[in-house]
Amino acid sequence: MAMESGKIQAPDGCSIFWKAWLPDGNSKAVLHVIHGYAEHIDRYTFLVNRLLPAGYAIFGADHRGHGRSDGRRGHVTSFQEFINDEKRFAEEVIRPRLAGIPYFVLGHSMGSLIAMNYVEQFPHGVKGLVLSGTGARPGPAVPGFLVLLTKILSKITPSLHVKSPLPPEFISRDPEVVMAYVNDPLVFNVITPRLAEQMNTYQAIGAGSIGKVRVPVLIQVGSLDTSFSGQKELFDAVGSPDKTFKLYEGLKHEVYNELPEDRARVLADLNAWLDSRV
Repeated sequence: MAMESGKIQAPDGCSIFWKAWLPDGNSKAVLHVIHGYAEHIDRYTFLVNRLLPAGYAIFGADHRGHGRSDGRRGHVTSFQEFINDEKRFAEEVIRPRLAGIPYFVLGHSMGSLIAMNYVEQFPHGVKGLVLSGTGARPGPAVPGFLVLLTKILSKITPSLHVKSPLPPEFISRDPEVVMAYVNDPLVFNVITPRLAEQMNTYQAIGAGSIGKVRVPVLIQVGSLDTSFSGQKELFDAVGSPDKTFKLYEGLKHEVYNELPEDRARVLADLNAWLDSRV
């Protein structure tokens, strides 16, 4: 196994940190992982440990305002900046290193919103799309009045830091995962009204345009995920004839970071789905 890391410059000068895990020998495919809100790419260790020995190269970047990338924590001027950063990352880092092999995109949580919009806007060369911790609408943990409030505050105080409404326990039933999340210096618990508003806006845009997606799609969600709703609605709207829906009873938001036996099952499903489409 080899690891690489570096930084790219976005058009506005923002420095974006990226990291890659490369298997021994030739890679049979590449998985472009797009992480969620308030976290960073190094939280995908369980996924890397499962797929790297199976021959997959894993690439991911810390979003602007996240992890080791530049930018105000938990803030973005436009959600399109996230999408454009991932496009630039793919063009400058991933494709030149692994040209000619299947290229899959996986997005989790906020990353699933980035991923679906990215594939809808820039489908060329994408072999398949995986969405986890996703849905067509905000979940019960994000009440309607809060969505309305973010629209108002986004215009008045767009970059003000406010506390996230989601407690850390929403991510997983594994207490070790939750504790690591709480103690991770690169994880934060604030968000700005502009990012919250833009997330809701692009969730609607992405879900409304998911019928454009014609590549194979896998959706993996936990039945106890409170941050998103409309998961089956999103799946039904996918335009691809090759689509798979996996609902895991009793699992929370981060299905790849759940209790060991559960996450092993979820990751095995992901591995098998990818293998059958390489």
